[in-house]
Amino acid sequence: MPLTAAIVLGLASCAQPVVPETKVAALKKPVGMNGRGKITSISLNDLFALQQSDRVLLYDARPGFFYGLGHLPGAISLPKSPDYDEQIVKREAEIKAALAAKKTIVVYCTNLTCPDARSLAIHLAGFGYSSSTLTGGWEAWKESGLPTE
Repeated sequence: MPLTAAIVLGLASCAQPVVPETKVAALKKPVGMNGRGKITSISLNDLFALQQSDRVLLYDARPGFFYGLGHLPGAISLPKSPDYDEQIVKREAEIKAALAAKKTIVVYCTNLTCPDARSLAIHLAGFGYSSSTLTGGWEAWKESGLPTE
């Protein structure tokens, strides 16, 4: 039974949230966003190479529950949230330090159908931070036999 609950939670975690209409207007006016960041994708091989040379700031956009069950080594949990902008502002020193060290920002989610990594990447781009999303996400990484934490 716990496996069924985890599967249902996993499928629901990638669903688009229902936003009350009163909040839609507020979401259309991103505070502090300048829109200059670029979003690209990155392969498993390229991410692994960056990771091995300590040249990546890695964000896991999956729900915290799944992060707790396993994640890419060195990944920081930053699950999908309506307050992404606030979370990015709180992590600004971390992000700027990584960029100053010539690190690439990479975000990932569960798999190709999960939009959470792209959502986080869009918010990062809005603040002017370029990032890459991992092609295939957590499932592709795990299936490839690469190390996990």
